[in-house]
Amino acid sequence: MSDPSVPKLARRRFALSGLALGATALAARGARAADAPASAPKAIMPVSLAGVSPRLTIHTIDTYHGSPAAGLRVDFSMHDGKDYKLVKTLTIGPNGRAIDDPVLVGDTYRPGQYQFLLHVDDYYAMKKAQLPTPPFLGKVPVNFQVVNANDRIHLPIQFGPWSYNYSRGS
Repeated sequence: MSDPSVPKLARRRFALSGLALGATALAARGARAADAPASAPKAIMPVSLAGVSPRLTIHTIDTYHGSPAAGLRVDFSMHDGKDYKLVKTLTIGPNGRAIDDPVLVGDTYRPGQYQFLLHVDDYYAMKKAQLPTPPFLGKVPVNFQVVNANDRIHLPIQFGPWSYNYSRGS
């Protein structure tokens, strides 16, 4: 009769030899990386879209209804050093983007401080959403800055009756 512990021992030796081989490969790779010259840190920037001119765009999603915020009124303003001055009023189309998309492009797209003012309270009233009165969010300001007019900036904005968030996209 054969000893049943022999196959277990062979499997263990095989597993241990595989671990040893993997550790050796990782150690060699780490040594090569340590010997490589340090490179300057790269700026973390959103991915640019090749062939797309610099511009500012917006995309709004109503998380309460789970759909693009069609019909949402958005006031777009630029900071003049003292206060925000209205540049134009946008209406969001059925795809969640401004009907006047892009918001800024060409000569109108310049560095500066900007604001999108979302009329969230009016939007939910238009949608006849059953929400507490008065609403938790009324007019939601989204303040941001354009530093380089050669960048493409896309602002995806998600909002609901009780919260909102936005980020810089490209």
